[in-house]
Amino acid sequence: MDHNYCYNNANWNGNFTYQSNGNYSQPGFAVNPYSQEAPNSNAQPYHQSSYSQPVQQNYPQYYSNQAQQYQFQFQQPSHHFYHSHPPTQPILPPVLPQSEIEVIVPRHPIHSAPPKQQPQQPQQLRSSFQAQFQPPAAVESSYHWTPQPKQQQPQPPQQQQQQQQQYRHVSQSPQDRMRQAEPPRMVIEVPKPTMPQKKFANGSSHRTSTSTAVTPQRSTQQSHNGALQSVEVKVKSPPTASKPPPPRAMATEFEEQEPDYPTLLCVLADDYFDEARKLPALTERYYTLISKALGCLESALANFKLPPLQEAQISLRYSRILYDETENYDEAETTLTKSIELCERHKFLDLKYEMQLLLSKVLYESKPKAALRDIQRMIEDIEAYRHTVWLYIFRFQHAMFSLASSAPGEFHSAIVQLERISVLAKQNSDAGVLAFAATLEALLHLSSSSHEAVTATQTALAKARAMQLNPDVESNPKMTILLEFIDLACSVRESNIAQSNAKRKVMVEVLDQIAKDNSWRDDGSIYIPMSKQTVGGIQLQAHKHVVERDGKYYLVFSWLGMEEVEALAYLFSADSSAYKNGIDGGKAEIFATEGLSGVRALAKPSLTAGYRHSERVHAFQKLLEAEFLLLLSFLQCSKGQYDEANRGLGKVSTISEAVGDAFPLNMRYAVLYLRGVILQGTGDLVTALQVYQSPLFNLTPQQSASSAVSSASNRKTSSCFPDSDVTRNFSILAAMNSAFIIQASNHPQHNRLSSLIKSLDGAVQTCANKYIQAHFSLLVAVLSGTTLTVKQYLKSAMEAGKAIGSAQTTALALIYMQEKLFKGVVDEQALKCAKAASQQTRRWGSPMWMHVTAGLEARALDINGYEDEAKRRKQEGEAGWEILPEAIKSASAISSGMAV
Repeated sequence: MDHNYCYNNANWNGNFTYQSNGNYSQPGFAVNPYSQEAPNSNAQPYHQSSYSQPVQQNYPQYYSNQAQQYQFQFQQPSHHFYHSHPPTQPILPPVLPQSEIEVIVPRHPIHSAPPKQQPQQPQQLRSSFQAQFQPPAAVESSYHWTPQPKQQQPQPPQQQQQQQQQYRHVSQSPQDRMRQAEPPRMVIEVPKPTMPQKKFANGSSHRTSTSTAVTPQRSTQQSHNGALQSVEVKVKSPPTASKPPPPRAMATEFEEQEPDYPTLLCVLADDYFDEARKLPALTERYYTLISKALGCLESALANFKLPPLQEAQISLRYSRILYDETENYDEAETTLTKSIELCERHKFLDLKYEMQLLLSKVLYESKPKAALRDIQRMIEDIEAYRHTVWLYIFRFQHAMFSLASSAPGEFHSAIVQLERISVLAKQNSDAGVLAFAATLEALLHLSSSSHEAVTATQTALAKARAMQLNPDVESNPKMTILLEFIDLACSVRESNIAQSNAKRKVMVEVLDQIAKDNSWRDDGSIYIPMSKQTVGGIQLQAHKHVVERDGKYYLVFSWLGMEEVEALAYLFSADSSAYKNGIDGGKAEIFATEGLSGVRALAKPSLTAGYRHSERVHAFQKLLEAEFLLLLSFLQCSKGQYDEANRGLGKVSTISEAVGDAFPLNMRYAVLYLRGVILQGTGDLVTALQVYQSPLFNLTPQQSASSAVSSASNRKTSSCFPDSDVTRNFSILAAMNSAFIIQASNHPQHNRLSSLIKSLDGAVQTCANKYIQAHFSLLVAVLSGTTLTVKQYLKSAMEAGKAIGSAQTTALALIYMQEKLFKGVVDEQALKCAKAASQQTRRWGSPMWMHVTAGLEARALDINGYEDEAKRRKQEGEAGWEILPEAIKSASAISSGMAV
């Protein structure tokens, strides 16, 4: 059973609600697992007297309730029917006070023949009556009439007319009768004789019958004489309990009630869903159960006239399942559009906004531009009505769509939405919402390619940390660790090694504290608290994005569980320590290996939350595994372990094929570039150059991307930040490696070198990555023909390498300095340069370049008179040569095998 949807039980007038435990509770209009507030005061009751509508055929309970409430007792007919025909519908008697007995004595019929009576024993009937009821001490008459034990004379017409007027004065309509609680009473019917009075002069043959508060329905014989008139006399109830009536008094049984089919269909649909989501994997049975459940909901909507609230909730349930379990987006869009109109008519605000938000998600699957326009229109409407909580939600959703959009200008639009959320949250004293909006703004800035991206990110983080001592923020551990992740990422992007080390330690400490925090929720969601005035005026009916717990309201956002957060912590630790992987015992590889093991140990997502959610979690786990494999492959390439790197790349390719379109564009660039590095490292320069010169690595991504965006602007993108600087950085690296390959004068593409360097110069000027800037300076120094230019760019490369802690950059700069400036020079400075290059290469860990620096150092030692040491270094170099790939050995130039 789904607790978020009420199942209207027609056994009452709309005040009973169906609950998952099978009980019935009163009052209430919708089942709310978090709050017990009154229903929406703006909603119109379904059975209100002012809301007149015909009773449909699928509401048999209505007639059953009439039978139970009205008791099918015949009253004094109205004046019109009194002189024409017997009444055909029961007329309600006046309501009697509690603990009284009502005696109904019908008068002589006027236009009906006396019914046939079976012979009875008068004395037996009288004794039965006296045994059950003791005569009261006093009789209170509401109509100023008392029964006479002897024969009664017919009343004159004037007295009869006066008595009829009294009955009409106290009679009630069925609607009034249903709204008035009737106290328990005893009803005694004393029919007057229909035969001549002289045959019953002794008065001992009165036929009596008794019933409890719910009088059974009359039999055909009893109800046939519909012209019997009755007079009600209120008699005080005796202190003794009455005996049960004779069996023949309970003549007939109630007609069997027709089931409440809409409620049964909803319950059956929930049973199908529960059974489907208990399955361990997607099978044919899963699809069959989902189809049956959808069929039940569709039948409830199509074949029955439902109360407005129930129809709206079932429609939302039906559309959400279509979105979560199928790809029938057109059907979901049609259902949601119709249901939104229903919610507008009946002022179901919470359900209406939930449907509008779901409609935007449905539209985004096929028409992203239309989805953004729809959300913008809804934001304008919500601003006019000042429904703050839903203004938060729609602005957040607009920012999320903009994050994943590749259309130009969407980045600025997302920033504007988050800034407006911050202003609104400050006005309503929602510190949690303000901090969360600032956190998302920081994440958005961090993804941009601007030179001021890190500065803008730190500014946004400062706004979030200003709220860190607020109880709403301090008690949210998931937001706290998210802030630490973003802060560490800023230092990694700036290549600030000192800050990276310090922030990594802080992140680990915070994660250890969070692991012991009892407020961490295991449902993988972030709960952002809000003030009551933010939700004021809106009754919660959907309980999806806005929930109430312990008297507080929260915005709910899906994120990660504890195990996924720990895996991310390993990934950040490995990435932030990768620059010193060769000198600290390979800590980066240790972090990456541990994180990879943790990701692979994650349980396969179940189908409990639905197919779409399980697929999203499964895709995230696979992409996180691919991230670890890529990082490990790059670290292995830096050490010359190309076979291990190639195996890791194969696993990444398998993951890419498995997740399909969900594989991000940034990672596609990384996979392609890594393939080129492995080919170049193993000596296959021709194939490597083909990879580096693929259209994906075009150095003018702005123009190519804009054309691609224009052709796919109305198509959903599967990758966040598709236009980030990551793709351009890989393109620059591919072009730089291409320049190293074609720099030889005898290469067939050597004539393209000058144009390639010019393109690289323009691309690097707009790149803020310090690693790329350092390697471009190194490239210019290698290719330059003047000594002054060589010295200038080598100095720049060495300073950059020292600042970013890159042993690779520093070692390459020293190698080319020894080759360009100190080759064959007998000088102490030349010897120091050769030894420094050898030392930095060992820190780097590349076998090929360790062989190169060993040869350079041996030559410098030999020239400067250190023959024994030179011989030892030469032997070490020859030993390193044996472990190099055969293709590298056959290379004629050292630079031909260089891979950045």
